[in-house]
Amino acid sequence: MQSAGNRALDIQNVIHDSWETTPGVRRAVLLSAGGLVLCSDPSTDTADAERLAALSSSLVSLTKAAAQAYGSGWVGAVMINMQRHHLCLAPVDTQTSLVMVSDADTDTGQVMYAASLLAAEIAMLLDTATREHLGRFFLQPG
Repeated sequence: MQSAGNRALDIQNVIHDSWETTPGVRRAVLLSAGGLVLCSDPSTDTADAERLAALSSSLVSLTKAAAQAYGSGWVGAVMINMQRHHLCLAPVDTQTSLVMVSDADTDTGQVMYAASLLAAEIAMLLDTATREHLGRFFLQPG
C-alpha cells in the first residue's frame, strides 16, 4: 500500500501536469472544506493560493447551501465567468475541492472537463492521512 507521503506527491504531480497541459489555465489550487490550501500549481505563490482558497471556500459553501435549500442534492462543477478570467470549482470529495482560474478566452468546456478529470483522479488518491500530509507540506516555509 502506498504511503500518505507518496500519494501526496502523486496529487502534486497530477495538479502540476494538468496545469501545464490545459491551455489557458493560470492557477490550480486544491483546498480543504475549511479553505486551507492543500496543494497548488508551481506558479502560484503562497499568498495568492491562500487568497484563492479562502474565496473559493466561500463559493463552495454558498453553492452547497443553495443546493440544500432547494433540495437539489450534490453540487457538481461550477464555472464563474468574469471579464478577464473564468473560475472553475470542482468537488473532489465532501471535504476537498479543486479551483482552476483560466483566461477569459479559454474554452470553458475544456477547463470544466480538465477540472472534472483532475478531481476524479485526486479523489482516487486522497484519504484523511494524505489530506493531512498535504496540508502540513504546503505550510512548510520555503
